[in-house]
Amino acid sequence: ANRLPHVPVIGLTWGRVSPQLLALAPVDIILGSDVFFDPKDFEDILTTVYFLLEKNPHAQFWTTYQVRSADWSIEALLCKWKLKTIHVPLHSFSADKEHLASSSLPGRHTIEMMIISLA
Repeated sequence: ANRLPHVPVIGLTWGRVSPQLLALAPVDIILGSDVFFDPKDFEDILTTVYFLLEKNPHAQFWTTYQVRSADWSIEALLCKWKLKTIHVPLHSFSADKEHLASSSLPGRHTIEMMIISLA
């Protein structure tokens, strides 16, 4: 629809390295939307992200997430996997409105965006 060149999309199981993941051509950007949903999956997610970033050292993982609990944090896991984050303020690209693109999100939810890369 946007006349982009071929953009590879593969399904992942967090924490598992599949043959499709091993065969993935080099990437610059890895997109993940609201992947940090259940804290029991956080380490598997970051393990997979770390694998992809090690394979593509200049790549970045762009992700958004909804803040669901002040007790849920990935900061310790980022340190463990030697990853760093840059927080992207939603207002920096006018995405901090209560309703966007005919969606009720973000609504009154707190949505965060961050870019994760190798430290």
